Amino acid sequence: MSQREFMIVLAHTENCGMCRAKLLDDPVGVMASRSLTEEEKTVLAGLKYEDFLTPEILARAAKVGRDELERYAAEPVVRLRHL
Repeated sequence: MSQREFMIVLAHTENCGMCRAKLLDDPVGVMASRSLTEEEKTVLAGLKYEDFLTPEILARAAKVGRDELERYAAEPVVRLRHL
């Protein structure tokens, strides 16, 4: 499982409106070049605008812990990894 890549995409799109819009508009295209499992792709493809309103809602929608999401959001690579 590529949990790290999944968390990087999730944490980045939480903070980057441009990449969030790309993910929401074309999840299949965005995920094509990423090493994600089918389950992770399904979760990301199922996200909606409303899921990004708060970190708690996003963590719940993505089935991850809020603490884990916040830990990844603090990593420098997350800020630089545009979709």
